[in-house]
Amino acid sequence: MLTYDVSCTAWDCLIQQISKWGPGPPRFNGNRCLPASTILDKYKVGKVIGDGNFAVVKECVERFTGKEYALKIIDKAKCSGKEHLIENEVAVLRKVKHPNIIMLIEEVDTPSELYLVMELVKGGDLFDAITSSAKYTERDASAMVYNLAGALKYLHSMNIVHRDIKPENLLVFEYPDGTKSLKLGDFGLATVVEGPLYTVCGTPTYVAPEIIAESGYGLKVDIWAAGVITYILLCGFPPFRSENNLQEDLFDQILVGRLDFPSPYWDNITDSVKELIGKMLQVNVEARYTAQDVLTHPWVTEDAAMENNMKMEVTGKLKTHFNTVPKHNNTTAGVSVIMVRKKRKKSQPNAQTNPWFSEIFTIFITISLIIDPFAHFFLFFLSDFIAVHFGV
Repeated sequence: MLTYDVSCTAWDCLIQQISKWGPGPPRFNGNRCLPASTILDKYKVGKVIGDGNFAVVKECVERFTGKEYALKIIDKAKCSGKEHLIENEVAVLRKVKHPNIIMLIEEVDTPSELYLVMELVKGGDLFDAITSSAKYTERDASAMVYNLAGALKYLHSMNIVHRDIKPENLLVFEYPDGTKSLKLGDFGLATVVEGPLYTVCGTPTYVAPEIIAESGYGLKVDIWAAGVITYILLCGFPPFRSENNLQEDLFDQILVGRLDFPSPYWDNITDSVKELIGKMLQVNVEARYTAQDVLTHPWVTEDAAMENNMKMEVTGKLKTHFNTVPKHNNTTAGVSVIMVRKKRKKSQPNAQTNPWFSEIFTIFITISLIIDPFAHFFLFFLSDFIAVHFGV
């Protein structure tokens, strides 16, 4: 059984001055560029644990303390013309400090690279936590939702929307006392909400209806995604899915928002969480729950969640609908990573999409990911527009 701890509360926000790009090589911290030896003298750099279009992530150890971290090395030459993407992500990370969010420890700006020292998370993602556990119960799922809602409440209080809430971005962190927590990651799409947003982005299975409708959206798209995750945690498959694996069908279902809790998968699940999911997956944004509403719901805060072991049923469906094959390397790190510690009542110490692409969409996405991440999202939705309006 997964065991979590909620002794942690939200840490005070540490806001640092947000930098602007300077002349010449991009400067992410607003200070003069320093030599690479600045970071190498302080940290012993180890093996590669991740990479991307213009960055690589390596394990590192602080020489003086022996503490392990993740070191993200951003190649400025490779991100030329896309500096605003990194700047936006790093600016958000500088602002946030919370037990449910992976923390930016240090940054060093050199003439050719930007070094970001981050907390290191080795426990895999949300699905890994379920499939690798000896026992998985409704109460465990409740604890996970508690962690996610805590992170979202904090972000939303700062008017920051994440825009890519999904299981792959919820990472498992284990504390020295053996308790585990989820850490939210990947702030590549995060931004400050100053008015209605219209950029089409996100992951299809978890995207909110107002994003698809392009009617303008805000913070509550994160709550919709969290509602989809909550549904999956209890049955192993998403609430909106296309039997024919067609994106158009999936989006039509999301726009309608008709929820179903099919038998026998939901027969032994409490009515309380079904009511919570219904509130989180409201197509009407005004009627949709806030993160605070989720945190105060009885299924999350009280003993409404049951201790029934549902690992076999849930993991079986996860393997059918998602790629839950154990990762070759479970260590996850990056500029945007989230940290979560599961709740534990003082009186009860141990309380606890697969996106549906057709072949044409796969081709679009493959090409766009190589060219540019934002082109990826543009082409992804453009393909749907062409299919609907031109019959291609």
